[in-house]
Amino acid sequence: MMKILNDPTQKMGVIMVHAIADSVTIRYGYGNIVALLHAFFSNLPQEWLEGTHAIIKHLRPITTVAMLRIAFRIMGPLLPRLANAHTLFNKTLALLLNTMADVFGKNSQLSTPVEASEIADLIDFLHHVVHYEGQGGPVQSNSKPRPEVLTLCGKAAENLRPDVQHLLTHLKPDMNSSIYAATHPKLVQNPSTVGLS
Repeated sequence: MMKILNDPTQKMGVIMVHAIADSVTIRYGYGNIVALLHAFFSNLPQEWLEGTHAIIKHLRPITTVAMLRIAFRIMGPLLPRLANAHTLFNKTLALLLNTMADVFGKNSQLSTPVEASEIADLIDFLHHVVHYEGQGGPVQSNSKPRPEVLTLCGKAAENLRPDVQHLLTHLKPDMNSSIYAATHPKLVQNPSTVGLS
């Protein structure tokens, strides 16, 4: 028996998952679908954006770098829009980090080995977006990630393979290995409060 979906974001999520999962769509139309999603998301009230996570949740577990890239292309553009909605930003970032663990987790078993260097651009995006959110807007030379976001990234990195963990070293609250943490005024003043505020 089919579950009736009343939330418009859930309905759109189901439609998009079916469209994305169709091999013909992946080959020819996924760019148009992603553009449609971005247009749809940009017109949603911010309180509805959490429902957009359903799209990625229906795609999981993600088993290829191509599908990981699709997840980032769908959800990534939402992150700057959520720069001032910290809780929703954290949930969306955690979702993307979890999808990364689907492919690059310590226990993931892909049929074809994948090098961490294949997602260097996604790692760069994560570095940029945590600074954007920490600044509350466009990144400046003095932008700093929020300590809570560094803690979130550090915990998520624990589930990743060592070669991917290395790429996320600076997105951790450890002042000995992270330049972001070592130069963060809040962490330098009181390192025991990381993740509490």
